[in-house]
Amino acid sequence: MQIAVLGNPISGLDLLVYVCVVCRLIVFYGWNSLHIVYYRKLATQNIFEFLDFLYTDIWLQLLLIKRIVLEKLNEIIIILFETDELIITMEELRRSFMCGSPGVTGSGPRLGKVHLDRACVIINGGLQNINYTIKSRVSECYSCAYTPVWTGMIGSQPLAATSSNIPGGISADNSFQVDTRYTTYLEILRNESSNISCSTYYHFAQYGVYNLSLDNCTISVQEKGSNAYIPLFWGMVIICLLAGLRLTYQAIYKTSVFRRFLVWLSLRTEVQNDLTQFADTSALLETNEETTKRSRRLRSLDAFRGLSISVMIFVNYGGGNYYFFNHSPWNGLTVADLVFPWFIWIMGVSMVISIQSQLRNSIPRSKMIRKILKRSFLLVLLGLILNSEGDRNDLRSLRIPGVLQRFGISYLLVAIPEALLTPREFTGEPDRGNFGFMLDLTSAGWQWFLTFFAGGLHTAITFLLPVPDCPKGYLGPGGLAEQGENFNCTGGAAMWVDVSIFGKDHIYQTPTSRPVFLGNTPHDPEGLLGTLNSVVLVWLGVAAGRVLLVHQTWQSRVKRWLAFSMLTGLAAACLCGFSKNEGIIPVNKNLWSLSFILATASFAFILLSAMYLLIDVFKFWSGSPLHFPGMNSILLYIGHEMVDGMIPWSWKPFSESHAEQLAMNMWGAGLWIITSYVLYKKKVFLAL
Repeated sequence: MQIAVLGNPISGLDLLVYVCVVCRLIVFYGWNSLHIVYYRKLATQNIFEFLDFLYTDIWLQLLLIKRIVLEKLNEIIIILFETDELIITMEELRRSFMCGSPGVTGSGPRLGKVHLDRACVIINGGLQNINYTIKSRVSECYSCAYTPVWTGMIGSQPLAATSSNIPGGISADNSFQVDTRYTTYLEILRNESSNISCSTYYHFAQYGVYNLSLDNCTISVQEKGSNAYIPLFWGMVIICLLAGLRLTYQAIYKTSVFRRFLVWLSLRTEVQNDLTQFADTSALLETNEETTKRSRRLRSLDAFRGLSISVMIFVNYGGGNYYFFNHSPWNGLTVADLVFPWFIWIMGVSMVISIQSQLRNSIPRSKMIRKILKRSFLLVLLGLILNSEGDRNDLRSLRIPGVLQRFGISYLLVAIPEALLTPREFTGEPDRGNFGFMLDLTSAGWQWFLTFFAGGLHTAITFLLPVPDCPKGYLGPGGLAEQGENFNCTGGAAMWVDVSIFGKDHIYQTPTSRPVFLGNTPHDPEGLLGTLNSVVLVWLGVAAGRVLLVHQTWQSRVKRWLAFSMLTGLAAACLCGFSKNEGIIPVNKNLWSLSFILATASFAFILLSAMYLLIDVFKFWSGSPLHFPGMNSILLYIGHEMVDGMIPWSWKPFSESHAEQLAMNMWGAGLWIITSYVLYKKKVFLAL
């Protein structure tokens, strides 16, 4: 292209030269009149003033906010961990020493190794030739009698027991060990009298060495113990980092620019003759979006189920040996107590959705019932097989109740009425009338009757069934509780029903109450009587699932779930008397008490509401990676039980510490989440 000036064509290069010359002439003659130097200085000054403003007013404010946040975070860490030193040293991991320990009958005191969650107390002070007795109990042992932990006389000849790894001043007859998981109450008595010389209480730190004065019960620290909760802090940091990386990846992956880049990259790496099928990248993205929209499966249900099975695997592998990641000794609620009820509850949610889907597809109810019977039988059979794992296959002592057995029976008792009573189609919203907003309740009148009947039957048997040598309606752990008056009554009616039907040798022999309350009576937490309340919990899950079927907007669904949560939570609080041990029906996982299933259902309604909003409504979270184990939960449960104690899921710890236990158990649970992802990609699912 050429440009003509006065009829003479000129090239583009000549035109560029002419423009530069004209611009230079304009600058030369207009330098002073345009005040270019002045405006340049003014612009430079304004830029420096703006940068100074950014530094002094904004950057310094950000630094101040950062310092305040760090100070507050440090204060929170000190409150939670009682220290700001969060580094775990090898010295703490390998810490080991000896302390006084009860000997075998008739042998007197001896030195024993101080294990995890234990501390050593050295006795000093006191009067010469006076016989002292120290008794103790832990705070978890409610209404328990004090038990002797040390007896001796000041001035008596100590036993010749020394060792290179014993802190100074410790011998077999001037020290004893205490539990560090709970607060310890101590009483000192003189000359075997019942008169208490003094008493005190203290929450000891693990591997600590303390001095106890016999004169006034004063406790002082000789060697500071290690903080058992620091590994938990670092475990949470790792989980938060992984979650942050996942959310960051998800946020980047969702951007259209990044996804188009991935499509372009895949196109560039394809063989030439395959390029035509991917020519229109926009059409490909729209097709993927339409496919996603067509999927009606709620990922929040799978994520909820995945969270339950993941935490269940973690606590079954040991939970880092923390007491709150293990089941409560008796009354109360820990993290480990939540996962099994949540699993039962979410089974009810999925059950009613599956049954209604089959009814809409015109599947005969008789065929559905046959399938329910088959599935229940398989669950019970698999549970019995798992109970015989290892050296527990002696038919004379085979445990009959179990987790999968509870699943199978609860599923059977709820699924059959639902298959018979659930309508094929729910009435549309325009035709529901004045009380249409209550259709999820009014359409299930018989189901609600059966729910209250199961809960009432459990309560009636618990409080009215006479148990030999035990008070009627007894809900305690037996053993040392109630000052030892009901030593062999662990579980009351629930224990007696199992013993009467299964036999004493065919139920769980070591209940969680035994380490704290002692006692020697077997009690099964998955026993037959508790199944009635499991049925109630399944039907509460069915109620949550029916809300999904009847109500179409997320606002109405969440409102009803939160209303259910408030009602069940308030009912549980009233039954337990807003306390741990004082209510009519305490929260108790061993008994599957009515307050326990109502409390866990309340938490389940809240958790599902939160996950539903985050995953299915606002799309803030995809539910990954929890929805992978949620889609293969039965396979993961059976698998983790079968490989328990095997490498690479676990190994014999090198040290006796919470840090290694926690790392090993998190690693084991994480491997099963990875396994579920691989199975998902391979489209391998176990369906009974």
